[in-house]
Amino acid sequence: RWHHSRQPSDRSFRLKALRRKMKLSTTIAAVAVSAFLPLASAYSTFKKPVGRRDALFGVLSTGAASMIVGQQQPALAFDGSGSSAYAGMAPSSKAALKKSYEARIAADVRDFIGLGKAIDNGETEGDAWVNFFIQFARREPDEVGRTYAALADFLGPPDSGGGQHGGGDGYLLAATFTKPGKPSDNTPAVKKYNSLAKSFSAIKAAGKKGDAAKAKQEWEKTSVLFADYLAGVEMPGSLSDPLYN
Repeated sequence: RWHHSRQPSDRSFRLKALRRKMKLSTTIAAVAVSAFLPLASAYSTFKKPVGRRDALFGVLSTGAASMIVGQQQPALAFDGSGSSAYAGMAPSSKAALKKSYEARIAADVRDFIGLGKAIDNGETEGDAWVNFFIQFARREPDEVGRTYAALADFLGPPDSGGGQHGGGDGYLLAATFTKPGKPSDNTPAVKKYNSLAKSFSAIKAAGKKGDAAKAKQEWEKTSVLFADYLAGVEMPGSLSDPLYN
């Protein structure tokens, strides 16, 4: 009899406790939503859409790019150590290293020629521009070991730690012609590289403005310097050479 008389009271107690828990959970959820909404509103207010041209010419941060294309893998040439990279190497090892740089530079030149053809067609953006100028790392090295597009491979990618020369294969190959114990900046091949390295930015600036005629003019100037550099590192000095086609 006592047991049956207590049962309704126990059930009522449990129902009240359950209602209190549900009310508390609802209150916590409401507080969380109210705290999140201002943040979401601010993000939607200040987030700026990025177009293809902005992405190509560097508006996206390299950090964001890393998330898009995967973890960056360091390219083999980007040691930034110049002629000192060959200290203590046997001649056969140095020759093999130079050959690997030459193969990558030949690929860089082919992309430069492809850029020129695109400019001839009036293009100031597109695949040819991406293949030459983009600063984002590939997911995997290409057939000649490049992990970056042509210009970053040749000059060294942003923040590569390569010093004033960038640590790309263009400088490292030129530096192999430096005599032991001599500063590399006095090497004729390195001087040609320095002149060439400064010329690419004018092409890029013209492309960013959508000025195909100006881009063509700057490409022609750079092509002369490129040919001079190639001859200076004992590669074919004509961009029409079969090696670059």
